[in-house]
Parts: sequence; C-alpha cells; structure tokens
Amino acid sequence: MKTLIKILFFLIVFPFFVLSQNKDQLKQQKKAIEKEISYTTSLLNKTKENKETSLQYIGYLNKKIGSQERLIQISNIELNLLKKQIRKLENKIKNAEYETIQKEKEIELLKSEYGKMLYSLQKKKNDRNNLMFIMSSETFNQAYKRVLYLREYTRLRKAQMNQIKKNQDSLIVSAQRLTVQKDQIIEKKNENLILINNKKQNLDKIKLSKKEKNDVVSKLKKSEKIFIKKIKEQQQQARKIEEKIKKIIEEEIRLAREKLKDKNSTIALTPEAKLISDQFSANQGNMPWPLEEGLIVSSFGKNKHHIFGNVETFNNGINIATSENAIIRSIFKGKISRIFFIKGNGKAVLINHGEFFTVYSGLKTVDVKLGDEVLAKEKIGTVLTDKSENKTELHFEIWKGYDKLNPSLWLFEAN
Repeated sequence: MKTLIKILFFLIVFPFFVLSQNKDQLKQQKKAIEKEISYTTSLLNKTKENKETSLQYIGYLNKKIGSQERLIQISNIELNLLKKQIRKLENKIKNAEYETIQKEKEIELLKSEYGKMLYSLQKKKNDRNNLMFIMSSETFNQAYKRVLYLREYTRLRKAQMNQIKKNQDSLIVSAQRLTVQKDQIIEKKNENLILINNKKQNLDKIKLSKKEKNDVVSKLKKSEKIFIKKIKEQQQQARKIEEKIKKIIEEEIRLAREKLKDKNSTIALTPEAKLISDQFSANQGNMPWPLEEGLIVSSFGKNKHHIFGNVETFNNGINIATSENAIIRSIFKGKISRIFFIKGNGKAVLINHGEFFTVYSGLKTVDVKLGDEVLAKEKIGTVLTDKSENKTELHFEIWKGYDKLNPSLWLFEAN
C-alpha cells in the first residue's frame, strides 16, 4: 500500500514540479516587469506637471506601455500553460475513471469466482473431510495426488484472496488519485479565471496609456519645429562628447604605450592591465548596474524618435532614469582616468579598466579624484536632476579601445 502511495505521489506531483519550474520563472519575470511599471509610473508622476512640453514624459510613457505589453505576453504564456495543464488533468481523470470501473469489474469477477470456490469446498466438506478424502484412496499414488490437489487448491484460494485485496488497494489508490486530480482541475480553472481577469485589466491599462500618449503627442507635434531643433542640438552635443571621449582614450592608450616602451616592450597593456581587461571581459552580462535602482529609458545605437518618426537619433550608450540624488557607482574595478565637465549635463567620469573604459555622465557631485583606484560598486558621485523637466538620468557608456559597446549586453539582466 505504501509503495502504491509513493507511485501515486510521483505520478501526480512530478509533472507539476516540472511545469512549476516554468511557472516560477514566469512569476519572477512578472514581478520584475510589475516593479518596472511601478517605477516608470513614479517617473511619470514626477514629470506630469510639464508633460505637454516634455519629450521625456513620452519617453517614460513609451517605456510603461512596452512593459505593460510584455506583461500581457507573459499572461498569454501563463494562460496557455494552464490550458495545457487542464487538458492533461482532464485526460488523466478520464483514464482514472475508466481504470476505476475496470478495477471494480475485476474485483466483482474475482469475488464471484472466490464465492463459487468456497461453495464447492463447503459442499465437499459436507460429504467428507480432507483427511477422509485422502484415506479413502485406493492406492498410495492416488493418495499422493489427492494431497497435491488439496495443497494446490488451498494455494489457489489464498492467491485469489490476495488478488482481491491487491485490487481493492489499487482501487483505493485510483480513487485517491481521482480526487486529487479533480481538486487540481478546480484549482487550475479558478487560477485561469483570475489570469483572464488580470489580463483584461492590463489591456484596459494599456488602452488608457496609449490614449494618453496620443493626446500628449498631438499637442507636442504642434511645436514640432522647436522640438526637432532641440533634438538636433542634443545630437550635436553627443557627437562633441564622443570626440572628447575618443581623444581621452587615445591619450590613455598613448601614455600606456610610452610607459611600456620604457620597458622595451611592444605589448599595449601591462600585465596588470591585461588581467583587469580579461576579468572585465569575462564578466560580460554579469556586471552590477551603475545605479542601485534605475530604468533604461534610452537604448544603445540608432533609434527612430518615439514622436517624430522622421528623426533618427544615435545613443553611444544607455540612459538610465533614477531617483533624485541617487548614488552612481563603478561597475568594475579600475582607475579614474578623467573627470570633465559637459555643458548643460553636469560632470562626467571616465574609468580605465585596461583596454576597456566606462563613462558616467550627468553627475551633480563627484566623490573621486584623478588617479584614484576604485572597486566594483564603489561610489563615484551622485546623479544630476534637470529641474526644468524633473529629469534625473545617468548617461552610461562602455568602450573597448575606440569601439563603442552596448552596455545592456554587459550589465546584469539589462538586455
């Protein structure tokens, strides 16, 4: 009986353990997206006062709509998983019900046969007992055969009784399994209804967000020329910063080579710098974020503007929205190579990690000095807030030599 219960537990629980792994992953993703939506909503609330004059507000709203749509996608996956689970349970219930009916029939048949056997035995006992049956044999050989016959008859009777008990135990297990499966299907169907309801609510939220976006965009487009001019100015400033960073990196590489020439070496990096570079490279995708809390609101590379589709922008890194006075930290150990000022965007810090460089711009305060050695997650300053737009963002870049890299591919779970 205990063995049968163990088998029952394995058959019922194991498939759901495998499915729950997928379910747990989806729950974690949902939790992360819901946190992202909550954070984006807080950013929207901060910029709501001037939403009709702020491109930033639309950027945050776009981010929120994207997160809401991802939440719907996960809800669809969850619903499909639930439907599959319900179908499997329904099939198992059908099989269990059929198995129960068959077991009941088998038990009835065995009981009937056993009853006939007992009746026959009782009838024979009325005529003569087993001892008289053996003693009345005409020959020794006949007596021996009658002994064997009685032994086999007794064994068969016990075997049939054991089979009846075994089938009854199996029937109990089948009934228990059926009860568990029916309870599970009720639970899954209730869960399915909750998911459908949540999905409907999220779809309504997306409609509201999109309506708000369309209303704000239509108002912003009335001042399209002013905004396009502003965007172009921002892009020109980004190109100037890029050139400045390139010159700094070029200078760093030149100084490193001069230092190595003194040692009669042609290698571009010192052994120590090479080690840092290798460690930096090995940590791709696992780097800590430059902020404890933040949301990527502008991604790396070429992007079409979210309002003015005919305007194309290029981002050398990523922009991370965060809270006012948030602490900015180094993503990896390295050396402070430059601290410089960017007109209209506060201060910037460049950290050398061998052949890799990280750039942090949009700082209000800087807590490090030129030449300082910093560790991963060490504070380097605080972020600047643009009071005119209530915008608090860090611009972050990663370079390998003269090549710009996508920071989202390097930071943990940022892609």
